[in-house]
Amino acid sequence: MPARSDELAGLPPAVIATAENDPLRDQGDRYARKLADAGVPVQHLPVKGAIHGFLSFTGSVQLSRDILNQLSDAVATAFN
Repeated sequence: MPARSDELAGLPPAVIATAENDPLRDQGDRYARKLADAGVPVQHLPVKGAIHGFLSFTGSVQLSRDILNQLSDAVATAFN
């Protein structure tokens, strides 16, 4: 698992979204920092007001749709 590895240099660019009200948020935040510290291009999107699984609500919650669009744009940029 890359997040537990001591050696992260050389990994491909990453896009990480973390929800403000998620018990796993700190792990995602920490992983984004570790990647950046290792020189890996990383875009971290902390999502204020979001809960774990917020991307499951793209059909009914505008915040979820907005973040999904941001994630899509970031991935497209990483591959260009």
